[in-house]
Amino acid sequence: MPKTTRSSASKSILIVEDSPDFSSLLKFIVEDDGFEGIQFPLDTANIVEWVKERKPAAVLMDLTLRRKPGMDYIEELKADHDTKHVPIVIISGRDLSPREVVAFQMRDISYLRKGRVELDEIRAQIRKAAGFTAPSTPGPKTQGGTSRTS
Repeated sequence: MPKTTRSSASKSILIVEDSPDFSSLLKFIVEDDGFEGIQFPLDTANIVEWVKERKPAAVLMDLTLRRKPGMDYIEELKADHDTKHVPIVIISGRDLSPREVVAFQMRDISYLRKGRVELDEIRAQIRKAAGFTAPSTPGPKTQGGTSRTS
């Protein structure tokens, strides 16, 4: 059952992840909140065209992909006039330096570290990026996950 405070049924989230297990987990989280989870076909598609056509509320991006680095996809999206404002949430196993995290934050890109972040924090960051709010759930902060603060 969706947990957002307003309907998200017409919104989609694009998932750019090459691990089938983690991609499925992200799709479950997204769809559990009432979004449509769209898994990006890494082997054949042009990400800019996909985003223009499907108009997702946000993009979930892994940085370490087999065929093409996630950073290349981010640069392509940010370079295009029609896709540069689509929110991006990096969910990656790659450790970033504080300088890299700040550089992403300055470009309005959030970063979460796989393995060091709780599912509730992933869910909250997706909602925030997609422009939806949810009642806050109290709980301890995780170590290692860095997210954008307003």
